[in-house]
Amino acid sequence: MGKKIQDIIAEVKGRLSHIDIYYLLQYTLKRSKEFILTYPEYELTPEELKCWHNIIQRRMKGEPVAYITGRKEFYSLNFMVNRHTMIPRPETELLVEEVIRRSPETLLDVGTGSGCIAIAVSYHLPGCRVTAVDISMETLRLAKKNAAELLKNSSIRFLKSNFFKSLGGERFDVIVSNPPYVKSETLKELPPEVALFEPVIALDGGKDGLNSYRILLKDGWRFLKPGGVMVLEISPELREGVEGIAAREGYRVLEVSKDLSGLDRMIVISRSE
Repeated sequence: MGKKIQDIIAEVKGRLSHIDIYYLLQYTLKRSKEFILTYPEYELTPEELKCWHNIIQRRMKGEPVAYITGRKEFYSLNFMVNRHTMIPRPETELLVEEVIRRSPETLLDVGTGSGCIAIAVSYHLPGCRVTAVDISMETLRLAKKNAAELLKNSSIRFLKSNFFKSLGGERFDVIVSNPPYVKSETLKELPPEVALFEPVIALDGGKDGLNSYRILLKDGWRFLKPGGVMVLEISPELREGVEGIAAREGYRVLEVSKDLSGLDRMIVISRSE
């Protein structure tokens, strides 16, 4: 006799979060949450049960749900993700909201990862000319797939580039980036599902967490149009350090925004004239 939905939920209840259970069930059964809630007596096929046991073992070992399912929602869009990219976070939606609010004609996304910022902006501002750069070809391949799937006519230009090195003399209204900002010595203190599974290159900000900000702010002004701004994600403990670098490089801080937890999460700066 096979197992029913209600049986397998009872088996993992208390070991996995309610959200994880339903996401993984939807992935296993290829059914909606509504189906799962409406038909708790549905009996899993042998193939479905085998798949369920496999993914539960993976989750119990700490693998993030997004890497198991290959999907993560960001700004109401369903992105493909894999081990080459960071999993998009809700906090990063602040950057998208800020860019959309400014409605730029041109945007540069530095370290695009899965493409979540560039694609979300392009989805809502189809007239914006978006360039997205990343140092990893594997990452760029995934970002291109996301753009093809989520945008009817993707005009985003994806370039392999270490920060600004492949851009020539172009200038943009807005430069946006969610750079690595975890201090190297604290990487091992991150939750296991982050430390063991997400790409270190997307996390490690160097000894003081500020390596990427030094590059962005030292070189970025040459790629901003007059009156242009940089929109950067930060961690709360790095705000003072980022503001210090910005001041030394001739920028002024226009705004610092907090995330839903009330923590400093985004800084908007412009070049002082």
